[in-house]
Amino acid sequence: MNRLQPLTDEQRRFAASNHALIYSFLNEHGLDEREYYDIAALGFVSAVRRYLSRPELRRYAFSTVAWRAMWRSIAVFQKAETRRLKAEQSYFEAAPAEDPMAEMETMLIFHDLVRVSGKAQRELATLRMQGYSIADASKKQGLSPGKARRLLKDLYQDYFQSNQKKEAMT
Repeated sequence: MNRLQPLTDEQRRFAASNHALIYSFLNEHGLDEREYYDIAALGFVSAVRRYLSRPELRRYAFSTVAWRAMWRSIAVFQKAETRRLKAEQSYFEAAPAEDPMAEMETMLIFHDLVRVSGKAQRELATLRMQGYSIADASKKQGLSPGKARRLLKDLYQDYFQSNQKKEAMT
């Protein structure tokens, strides 16, 4: 698939020479660069590929093709985010009220997790307990979602191994 292949040298040079369009687009639409740059950049890269591989698009200015692709990328993201927020809201509306004993048990487990965790794992676990999704927690920590999942998986494995050792001693 085109989406998985790296840019060619020609595409990289073209993208580099037009990179400022991403910032122009975000500023024109009042979108926060820290929040939307990567999403707009995905549309931009897609536009670079299409513009250079489809001669019929050359009758338009590249900026027109790029802005449409970036807007489409932002719209898809916002639609997905709206769906995610609605699903999250309906989950919380349907969830039963917290049981104080369950909350205390969760805090005790978290305390045990902290004992076997590193700083990054502890911060991720804290965010997860606060209700952040793995995607949101990893973004907040500046990690990829895959790296965050691996850190949490390692943390849980360490936790379960330490509990098995405790049980074996008793």
